[in-house]
Amino acid sequence: MLDDTPRKLLRIIAQFRYHFRRMPTLPELRRLSGRRPADIIKGFKILAAENYISWEASQPIETAVILEGWERGVPYDSYPQRGVQSGRGGTNIDYWLYH
Repeated sequence: MLDDTPRKLLRIIAQFRYHFRRMPTLPELRRLSGRRPADIIKGFKILAAENYISWEASQPIETAVILEGWERGVPYDSYPQRGVQSGRGGTNIDYWLYH
């Protein structure tokens, strides 16, 4: 599992690449992630070491290539359902039908 900063950077660059068809610059990553440039570069080094991206530390951030745009080993179906709330032991539909 990735730490918070590399995981956040991976999601940002994957979505940014998909949406804008280019990699974000360091100022854009700073604005989007809320992290300092030193933390962003450290996060990129971790992503490169774990083969999520291909990037040389001597090159600009924009030259990185995404190899995997999602975190490995995270079950996506284990997240709790959102928007469904139960009240008094019933289901969401009970509220609308019986109150």
